[in-house]
Amino acid sequence: MYSKCQCLSEARKLFDMMPRTDLVTWNGMISGYIQNGFMVEASRLFQAMISSSVKPDSITFASFLPSVAELASLKQGLVLNGMNNDALEIFRWLLKEKMRPNSLTLASVLPACAGLVALKLGKELHGNILKHGLDGRLHLGSALTDMYAKSGRLDLAHQVFERMFERDTICWNSMITSYSQNGKPEEAIDIFRQMGMAGAKYDCVSISAALSACANLPALHYGKEIHGFMIRSAFSSDLFAESALIDVYAKCGNLVLARRVFDMMEEKNEVSWNSIISAYGSHGCLQDSLVLFHEMLGNGILPDHVTFLGILSACGHAGQVDDGIFYFRCMIEEYGIPARLEHYACMVDLFGRAGRLSEAFETIKSMPFSPDSGVWGTLLGACRVHGNVELAEEASRHLFDVEPQNSGYYILLSNIHADAGKWGSVLKVRSLMKERGVQKVPGYSWIEVNNNTHMFVAADGSHPQSAQIYSMLKIFFLN
Repeated sequence: MYSKCQCLSEARKLFDMMPRTDLVTWNGMISGYIQNGFMVEASRLFQAMISSSVKPDSITFASFLPSVAELASLKQGLVLNGMNNDALEIFRWLLKEKMRPNSLTLASVLPACAGLVALKLGKELHGNILKHGLDGRLHLGSALTDMYAKSGRLDLAHQVFERMFERDTICWNSMITSYSQNGKPEEAIDIFRQMGMAGAKYDCVSISAALSACANLPALHYGKEIHGFMIRSAFSSDLFAESALIDVYAKCGNLVLARRVFDMMEEKNEVSWNSIISAYGSHGCLQDSLVLFHEMLGNGILPDHVTFLGILSACGHAGQVDDGIFYFRCMIEEYGIPARLEHYACMVDLFGRAGRLSEAFETIKSMPFSPDSGVWGTLLGACRVHGNVELAEEASRHLFDVEPQNSGYYILLSNIHADAGKWGSVLKVRSLMKERGVQKVPGYSWIEVNNNTHMFVAADGSHPQSAQIYSMLKIFFLN
């Protein structure tokens, strides 16, 4: 009544005073705003509706029918709130109503495809974009590269990226991040360099993504180059870039530089503290990690699940099982942080390293969710170290179901049987690989010499100095 009488402030006061609001109430208030021309307020109220876990219906969408741009905004809001299926439902409803999607609509629905890894639908939308000559739009190009990358098709993401006439910082960042997060750090660094040569402006996302690639390679000289650029370009005070820099130095084996970056930070947040705690933890320096943990608490910063991952990892590397159990319980009972898959994986690793395989197996069985291949793989690796054939069979049975084409698990089980002298079982595993068409993937190694990173594969002869390298290896073996 109030909204139809154009008394929207009174209608909103009544709406805000209601102890409980249902879908009908939300729709009435949204419709009131739209009918009186307040599209921005209607859009904000829709976002609040989504945040309150109230699911929109066809009446909600019909209210926005006069404005396709607002519908695009709604889809974007749904995607940001993880409601990808609902965003796609709006898109299908638009098509059903014979409304032709514009570039904004398409750009807002592509992230939903990425979130659901709906590659087929993403390709169909790409075809629609090409058909209507919209492929030159910058925001669509960025959305397409992101969709393909998150769907596991980096090759198609790169093709779209290469064909773009114009690229902004967001587009460059998307490619750098995609390569870095998908196990292609060298390509990420290459794109980062191309970005600079193209005159595009770096931001904290570009720097952090490139540093993450350096850490994954690891490539200390690239990290130092970016560090120098950060100092010259006033990025040295960016919290997230500095935290990524700590990670680079730690993974490249230089804890002194990692600590120096941390100590020189003007401001520190939980990400910074987590980075330095994890840095010491990954090097097995448990006491240093714990000292930093208590310093963090003393500075009024509460730990999160990442903090405890760093501590549990430190306990595992240092072989301190009792400390690991204490901090695992402390996380859950004292700080109310529920254990995630990664924490359980750390506990399995902790018990496995100490040879307490039955406790590692019991930890897996106690998990409130299904263990992934990483957890079972950790147990299988521990079985190899401690020669537990029976438990190795159990772990590999699950691994072959989860990742039937991963050759590493077959090889590991085969080696466990070989160590135990069970050659018949070795033959069975090899036959199973052949039956399933599993190909052994060669392992790669990186080494940095005189600021140059060299990559090698097993029995590699492609390196220009391979003759000298194999000659030197032969000398080492003879000695």
